[in-house]
Amino acid sequence: MKKFIFLIMILLGVNSIVFAYSKSFEYMVDVMGIEKSGKGGYVLNEEIYQAYNQFVYGSPLMIPSTQRWKDVSDGKWTKNGGIWQGTGTRGEYWVLGYNVSGEFIHNHQFPVDIEPPTPPTEWRYVPLAEAEDSWNDVQMYRYEEQKIYMQTAKLTRNQIVYDLTAADIGFDKAKIENYATWKTNGNIYTRRYDRNNQEWAANFIVPPMAADAALSAKLYFPEGEAYTIAEDEESILIPVEYGTEVVNLTDFAKAEHVKRIYAEVEVNDSQVDSVEAAKALSVSKQSYIVVRKSDYPNQANIELEVSCNSLLLTEFTVDGALVDTNTKIIHIKVEGIEESEENKLEVKRENRNYEMDAIPPHIDSIDLGRQENGKIVPLKIVRKTNSAFICAGQVLAIEVETSNADYITLEFSGDASIVTLDDLTEKFEWTDPRSRGVSTRYTSLAKLKAAYQQKVRINPYKTREEKSYFKYYYVIPYKTKQTFHSWSSLREISRDAFSIDESQLFTRKTNPYGVVIKAYSSEGVRTKSVSLDVFERWDTLYNRDLTPYIK
Repeated sequence: MKKFIFLIMILLGVNSIVFAYSKSFEYMVDVMGIEKSGKGGYVLNEEIYQAYNQFVYGSPLMIPSTQRWKDVSDGKWTKNGGIWQGTGTRGEYWVLGYNVSGEFIHNHQFPVDIEPPTPPTEWRYVPLAEAEDSWNDVQMYRYEEQKIYMQTAKLTRNQIVYDLTAADIGFDKAKIENYATWKTNGNIYTRRYDRNNQEWAANFIVPPMAADAALSAKLYFPEGEAYTIAEDEESILIPVEYGTEVVNLTDFAKAEHVKRIYAEVEVNDSQVDSVEAAKALSVSKQSYIVVRKSDYPNQANIELEVSCNSLLLTEFTVDGALVDTNTKIIHIKVEGIEESEENKLEVKRENRNYEMDAIPPHIDSIDLGRQENGKIVPLKIVRKTNSAFICAGQVLAIEVETSNADYITLEFSGDASIVTLDDLTEKFEWTDPRSRGVSTRYTSLAKLKAAYQQKVRINPYKTREEKSYFKYYYVIPYKTKQTFHSWSSLREISRDAFSIDESQLFTRKTNPYGVVIKAYSSEGVRTKSVSLDVFERWDTLYNRDLTPYIK
């Protein structure tokens, strides 16, 4: 997690705490027009946004006597402090802070006090005085689709999806705290009676409106990808069609939710054209790339790296940006010039963010595999989604090829469980082998723990001219939250170990993780990421036939 400094100024009381924002967060908030202060003077808290992916005003430490705390081994907060940074008592607060209307936002990661013997579909819910008012608060949502979705979507609790909606509970008993967006959860707060008519609080999550929505950048050359500049020609025009579109949408995600959709064409890292729109799910344009011999003196062959970079921003600030890139290589033969050692191909890269003569690093490829018996084998592919996956507890092998890079760093995006060294992983990776006198993957426990401390710096194991090659092995923690439904997750839903809906196996449960690689040199930084899904623990899959579901 990025570290940033808090500037705290007490002016009129506890509500007047001012948080200093990182540049990227402040830019996002300003561009999207989000309020930095909510009702009651509580200020938007970036630290909570980075940890919980929610816009929250104030902090858990500003909550009155109703606040609660529980020690949690993988909690995101520090008791009487801020987000957990490795020291102090780790756990979760019951209330994170306030929404823009000044109402509590309860923490769905707060551990349950007592799990009732009956499912939420059978609970007796308590009428709440403020529940109906929360549904009528127009400050809390932007579009009617959000409200309809929050009323009709299936509710989730403790990672189990129930055949239950806010409408089923009743709008006088279900209080809305946060609305779902394309990419973020919504929050529903309720209270229930137990058999002794004692009241207990219960939070529900509403999944994102379009969790799988993604951009697909388009790049097409109608006259092919190989050209010739005749001896008597000084330049040629290469026609190109480019753009981007949103894929994997749901009925609740609409074009009117799109603040900006944008695509650009870059040639060797220099922008040559762009197109954008608002309130649209796609953009496209026909253009030309001009190639002049004078820009490539004495070169018999010219190679162009052409990329379509695309971006989408929704009107929901918390969604961040959707991005995608499509890259192709164009080959051009220059007649009248004989190829020699002196004029061999050199790709000319002129990035507008760098000095003209600088060559920034480039990530040529990222390959993911799995280490098995000392060898790297390909990851299995899910038939339903065509996604590569690995099981929790297995060893991910990451191979990276770069140009002009001195070193790379590795990070993971997604739920924090994938970068959390849990007790079970430490047991299998360190404690058990050491107790049997077996050599371990890491020479010390400190090195094992360091593997889970982002960012991991990796130096090349081999270089050849401007190319550098990197290899890294990463043990996926046993308690990593899985992104596809498995036998274990479906048993939790059915509450019956002998009866599950097998048609739901390998259907998407949450967004995939991202393996994020950053390549560094004195000329700058390049970032590229690939998706990775995590399935059930490998040691629970004995006697399971995966072949109908994977490639």
